[in-house]
Amino acid sequence: MTLPPSDLPPAVFPSYQSFPPEQKDAFGRLYDARKRSMALIVALSILFPIQLFFLDKILLGVLFLITGGGFGVWYVIEWFLTPRRVRDYNAKVAVDALAFIGGGTDNAQEE
Repeated sequence: MTLPPSDLPPAVFPSYQSFPPEQKDAFGRLYDARKRSMALIVALSILFPIQLFFLDKILLGVLFLITGGGFGVWYVIEWFLTPRRVRDYNAKVAVDALAFIGGGTDNAQEE
């Protein structure tokens, strides 16, 4: 029996449960490879404020750097916003991985 990733978003869990074991394994590998670590990204937001680039928020990251972190105010606020951004990013990764694994079942069997 394959266990789901420990940080799997609840909205994705029912679809994950419907997969056969080999698809669950493929999903787990894909999700683990693409998700972001909460601890690492929060540490980046505090030490080196480049976390927005790692969360695919390139324009927002550029604005952050140009304004000097909103003259320091945005920098502090970002410490509190970052955990939710990481959860949202990981949820998107999980949905994309489900679509890829679920939609790619025929292709995987042909290879």
